[in-house]
Amino acid sequence: MEVTYQNNQARTRIIYGETVASMLRKKNLENKQILFCGNQRYYDLYAEKLRQFVPKTSSHDWFIIPNNRYCNTMVNFQELIYFLDRFSRQKETLFLGIGNEGVIELLGFVYHVTTFQAELCFLPVSLRSFAQSLSFVDQIVSDKNLMTVMEIQEAPQSILFDHTLADQQTTGKMVDLLTLIRCGVVSDYSFLQSLYRNFPTREALLQHSFSAFSQTLIDYYQSDSEQLREFGKVFEKAFFQTEKGSLLSNSMKTMFGLLFELGWNVTTSNLHFNFKNFMIWLVRLGFPIVVPKGISLADYGQQVIALAREEPLLGLEQIGRIGTKKIPTQKELLRTFEAYQKIVTEIRGE
Repeated sequence: MEVTYQNNQARTRIIYGETVASMLRKKNLENKQILFCGNQRYYDLYAEKLRQFVPKTSSHDWFIIPNNRYCNTMVNFQELIYFLDRFSRQKETLFLGIGNEGVIELLGFVYHVTTFQAELCFLPVSLRSFAQSLSFVDQIVSDKNLMTVMEIQEAPQSILFDHTLADQQTTGKMVDLLTLIRCGVVSDYSFLQSLYRNFPTREALLQHSFSAFSQTLIDYYQSDSEQLREFGKVFEKAFFQTEKGSLLSNSMKTMFGLLFELGWNVTTSNLHFNFKNFMIWLVRLGFPIVVPKGISLADYGQQVIALAREEPLLGLEQIGRIGTKKIPTQKELLRTFEAYQKIVTEIRGE
């Protein structure tokens, strides 16, 4: 299926519901120099398969970056800029990014600042990288603490999304579900309820295809992309500033960021939402809900407040509806963490 997607004043062409092979066969790759930019994992899996679609009249090369979520660092940005010196600026170029959110952001940023006659195309491999490609916002982050160094807005000419790549994942599929949960929390409570019904257990989640959610994700990001991108982000970033925050993987930082921002809204705004039942559902799906003991929530809360002064948080008027931006107080966060820890203790039967 092909749709035209518009975000603010920019637009792009999205093709989904087909395999990568089918979509690339339809794309004109004649007489081009092609830059494949991808994570090491996807180079290993797909380099040979993608090479067969490069015509004899074209040339191609790979820029390979680490598999971690925040591979859109200043060092990788500089290395990619140097790497592009081998490409002619007189020849038509295709920048093709295949991989996670970091790949999408890195290549989008490089495309924005270079002077090539080029087309930008994304091949996201998960729902979360698909969502990132829909945001049209790309950042370069520092190598040390992953704070934003530079940010631009850039729309790709095309996005080719093969949902079967996302369906092949296990742990990655759980993180993809967080992307859908965020849509329910920010944009549509009834959608969050439907996720609860469709994925009652981990087995159901891993067996169920995400193909039905491609258009859903497009619709929500078309109307609320900025809010969806921001929700949970400050709470996630704060872990990178907190001592022993490295005890959490990047995916767990994303999950706890979403959980704590939701919990803060429920606690401080008295939202009509059963947060305990929500967490019980996450446990059934296999998500970890216990914060490692080495992480001080008091220190973490201070980092949240410091970041929120620069990026105020999205207050929820109700689940599925955004209110006004706010900066949390120390007392509010203390109440949030106490309520959270109480629920964890009750769920674990301690």
